[in-house]
Amino acid sequence: MIETRTIDTTNIADAIKIYNSNTDFLIHHLGEDHIDESFLKNELEEMLAHGFTSNYILVDNEPIGILDYMINGEGHVYLSLMMITKEKQKNGLGTAVYNSFEEMIRNSGAQIIRIDVVDDYENNVLPFWEKMGFEAKRRDELTWGNKKSSVSVMEKVL
Repeated sequence: MIETRTIDTTNIADAIKIYNSNTDFLIHHLGEDHIDESFLKNELEEMLAHGFTSNYILVDNEPIGILDYMINGEGHVYLSLMMITKEKQKNGLGTAVYNSFEEMIRNSGAQIIRIDVVDDYENNVLPFWEKMGFEAKRRDELTWGNKKSSVSVMEKVL
């Protein structure tokens, strides 16, 4: 069973492990190969200040991923991050997690989901999001930490 639980500054140890298990992601998105507690605490505070909710993805009560998103009052959802721990990838879990997320937000009245996919490196996850039904709408640039990246802004109408 897939569930979510809010991450806050008092329960971040598992989140740090999940981030740090994804070295390639961190290098291509942040320009660093690991994060620390101060980075994550700052990230959580910034996300909250901008209206995002940061959550653990739990399978059988085990934290296996992170899901950051925001729903506005007009039914638009911005999915900022969906990350599965490296050890649990490549077995269909990402698809199951996304489908569970989509069902949850659809039930809340969401109509459109937007994601920004960093795609300026080989083996990016653009094909995964296309498989999930997202379409590229435009190109943009994203800055996270000290790294600027090229992104495909993608949307899915529910």
